[in-house]
Amino acid sequence: MRVAIIGNSGSGKSTLAQQIAAMHLLTTLDLDSVAWEPGKIAVARDVEAASADVRAFCQQHGNWVVEGCYAALTRRALEYSPMLLLMDPGVEACVANCRERPWEPHKYASKDEQDERLEFLVSWVREYYTRAGDLSHAEHQALFDEYRGPKRRLTTVVDRAFVERLPIRWYADGVDDLGTRFEACTITKREWTHQAHLTVGLWHVHRYGAEETLRRLRAGIRRLNESHGGVNSETDGYHETITSAYVRLLADYLATYDGPLSEAVATVLGGPLVSKTVLFAFYSRERLMSTTARATWMEPDLAPIRSGAVEAEV
Repeated sequence: MRVAIIGNSGSGKSTLAQQIAAMHLLTTLDLDSVAWEPGKIAVARDVEAASADVRAFCQQHGNWVVEGCYAALTRRALEYSPMLLLMDPGVEACVANCRERPWEPHKYASKDEQDERLEFLVSWVREYYTRAGDLSHAEHQALFDEYRGPKRRLTTVVDRAFVERLPIRWYADGVDDLGTRFEACTITKREWTHQAHLTVGLWHVHRYGAEETLRRLRAGIRRLNESHGGVNSETDGYHETITSAYVRLLADYLATYDGPLSEAVATVLGGPLVSKTVLFAFYSRERLMSTTARATWMEPDLAPIRSGAVEAEV
């Protein structure tokens, strides 16, 4: 799970980043910490050096939150396909937050020093929609519009439910990005989670239908496993029966679903189909985990495969 947050000063970026990091155990990077020379007031670092620090952070940590006002530095984080959140509550909300902000010891030597600079900060915040450059609304909106990964523009304070469901929204809002990266074999091993498998499966079934999906997944999963250094053998890697069974479940679900694919993904990942034990409603463990089932399709021995049966029983 990776999240990049951008917006005006006072928009709530740091607060949201802290909430996300605490709930999902992510590492955070405040872009102020790399954008300015340490121990100096308003002395910008070399852009290439700051960008290198952002890339190093994103590469070092598999799951993270990056937040700040800097479009150029945020673009470096977007190279790692996070969910992008544009905080845009309006100028007055930002000004109010700045006036209520507690002392930030990592930025100012004292609360008095912070308060001395408050009116300058408020004036700068009010220019967000009219100024140009890296820290402007125009540049933030352009970054948001051009990004093809999962993204959300937030105009109000988010609640705990939003933060809790953020991993699901990452997959739901980024379903096209994940699907195309699967086809290009560029999904990393760390990203290739159970939720990613289901998201890619839904994307394929929605686009190609069940029969063509299975053909594509059969080749694509094998190829991706090998790109991660894995093997496809009698005991490891691609599993024909599991893949085929999930394709049947997802196709059965989509056949009765009337709505956008992103919401179908959110519903599946938030419901009983996401359980890693779901196939044991249809298969005995011995049958499903056999080498024969890995190599070739085996019919279920407990019950016919239906998504409705999962919702009723699991």
